Amino acid sequence: MGYSKNIGHNFLTQILKIIFGVFTGVIVARSLGPEGQGYVAYILLIFNLLGGFGHFGLNSAVTYFQKKSAFDRTEIYSSNVNMLGLISLALVILVSLAKRWGLLLDSYSAVYIIGGMFLMVSTIFTSHHQAWLIGDEKIIQNNNIGLAVFFLRSLAIVLFWLLGLLTPLSFFYITVVYMLLWFIIIQVKLHERYLFMISWPALKAQFKYGAFGWWSALFAYLLLRVDQIMIKQYLDVSELGIYSIAVIIAELLFLLPTAISSAFIGRLYNLPDTDDGSMLTARTLRLSFYVCMMLSLIGILGSFLIPIVYGTAFARATWVTIILLPGVLFACIPRIASPWFYVQGKPHIHLWITFCTFALNLIANLILIPRYGINGAALATTISYTAYGIWYVLQLALGEGFGFAALLKPNLEDWQVIRKLLRRS
Repeated sequence: MGYSKNIGHNFLTQILKIIFGVFTGVIVARSLGPEGQGYVAYILLIFNLLGGFGHFGLNSAVTYFQKKSAFDRTEIYSSNVNMLGLISLALVILVSLAKRWGLLLDSYSAVYIIGGMFLMVSTIFTSHHQAWLIGDEKIIQNNNIGLAVFFLRSLAIVLFWLLGLLTPLSFFYITVVYMLLWFIIIQVKLHERYLFMISWPALKAQFKYGAFGWWSALFAYLLLRVDQIMIKQYLDVSELGIYSIAVIIAELLFLLPTAISSAFIGRLYNLPDTDDGSMLTARTLRLSFYVCMMLSLIGILGSFLIPIVYGTAFARATWVTIILLPGVLFACIPRIASPWFYVQGKPHIHLWITFCTFALNLIANLILIPRYGINGAALATTISYTAYGIWYVLQLALGEGFGFAALLKPNLEDWQVIRKLLRRS
């Protein structure tokens, strides 16, 4: 499948998600209010963290070993699925014990915890299978599955709202069923041969390779979410509810890098040996950044509609969104360009950058949240996000030899690429 066609389809997919996501997001916010929004946002944050990183690096290595290693496909797939099953069982036991001993989510009932476990496990397996599809450049198939379950989720939210049944618990379980259904469909569509076996050499090699990616992704996730965890601790769930709306709106900007990244990763791993991917990386980053810049300006203007659209209870999210957007713009750079370091065998560089900027974010939040509340959290996030993006540009331009012109200066061919993508999307 062509690279530009995959990106074009990704763009269309993300546009549809934005339209329906914003519509249902408004319904949820108005129905739950700041307190309910914050209450659900926190438990989703915790179980998404466990689901996103409970694989301990295995999912981070899938695409590379699927395409570049000497291990058999069936050997890798079967070993991974069986190991993820064992890891999931261990995580369920640990979460149960932590809840029983009052160490985790003490204010949430067992109904929430059980749903969270289903969310966690289905997220672990879905991310593995998505990486498998991306390795085979089956981007459109992956998009179609995700889009189908996303529409079903949106339909369920609207239906529960019309029936007056949209509560924090019902919304939480809609999200749980959404991810569980995604896993079931992608499992059925994968058509990969499975054996009841575990190849320890294959697993050992993948865990070793994926360790850098896992730690990097963990620090990147905490860089994005540590502010919400700290708001819950320093302030209350109502403040988290207001802040989470601002984050949802500001991070709509990330949908562009998301649209690009899967196709970009798949293409990098399938380039001929004579092409190191430097020209592809530079052009992809250059085009994406300027499109994100235009979208961020639109987002700043649109943020003044928050009190009208979401209700006056969320009015303070306007300034939080305005503060966040410049930082989110710069954070788009690493989200697009990070695959370069993995393909070049330099994942430690991405790890070092994400760790340092996460530490900066943590320190800034510790200083600013107690003094300025959610506005302080937004400012801390923007400071660290901006440092994240600038450091990435410097590393690519100077450390990797791209040069600033290749990364930042548009040319006539860029416009031709944009026109081609628009026609194909």
